[in-house]
Amino acid sequence: MEKTANTRKAKIGVIQPNHIISEKTEQKYGRLMSLAEKCYQEDADLVFFPEAYQYTGDDDIIRRREELLAKTKAWKDRCSALAKKHHAYLVPWDYELNEDGKIYNTSYILDRNGNEIGRHRKCQLTYREQLTDGLGRGTEFKVFNLAFGKVGIMICFDNYFPESARALGLLGAELVLYPLYGDTLVPQWELKLRARAIDNSMYIASAQIDMKAMEKGASYSGMVDPEGNIVCRLDQGDRYSVMEIEMGKPVVTNTGAVPHCKENLKRYLEKQRNPEAYGVLTQHDLPTWSWDEIISF
Repeated sequence: MEKTANTRKAKIGVIQPNHIISEKTEQKYGRLMSLAEKCYQEDADLVFFPEAYQYTGDDDIIRRREELLAKTKAWKDRCSALAKKHHAYLVPWDYELNEDGKIYNTSYILDRNGNEIGRHRKCQLTYREQLTDGLGRGTEFKVFNLAFGKVGIMICFDNYFPESARALGLLGAELVLYPLYGDTLVPQWELKLRARAIDNSMYIASAQIDMKAMEKGASYSGMVDPEGNIVCRLDQGDRYSVMEIEMGKPVVTNTGAVPHCKENLKRYLEKQRNPEAYGVLTQHDLPTWSWDEIISF
């Protein structure tokens, strides 16, 4: 990892595992480990895993709590050993069984010694996660200070809400990790991804598992830079890419068209934002709809 006066370079491993639902959890663990190893062999500073991959085809795992607890512990131990082996960061995804009795959809960060330094609980749940699975909902977005910069996490449906990326941007995130199952929207998924990056002058890296979505041009594993350029897009299963990024590099604009003027866009927008006008964003008494008014089959 190289450092300059104002920017820091880091290598981020992006993976696209082949998704075969009939494979057992242990086989899926193996695919994730293999792709991560390949990234680390190319000196990746950080690798992260997609949402839900190891349990697809076994939706009832969340109801077999003792088995789930054993699996999450064993997987974390295995991931910790991998991070420590390569002296690099690893961000696995898993369910979290909390002391409050709730199960959360979670990604957590392991440092270069294999120790957990933080986690993100998915804040925005789909109707199935809420009504069928009974998952708990996260209540905050966090940014984690890693050796090369500030990193945040949002999981799948979190990104349907622009507030998610905005909260991370305001907390100083330079890179957001975006593990997801997949999406169906063409071309909206990519447009949203690029818009989130542009609005907050930050990198966003995605890791997904939905092969059909990827094949039809919806979601994919890849990366968008702070200017909204697609710098990585994986379009086949069992692929990976290690992308070198420049954390802290400003997006420079000249919105006033003043000759020779340069603006650091992120700082400019943070200085000029007017929170007094945004009160509606935190109102709790807005109209709500019944599920029957939202979903139809």
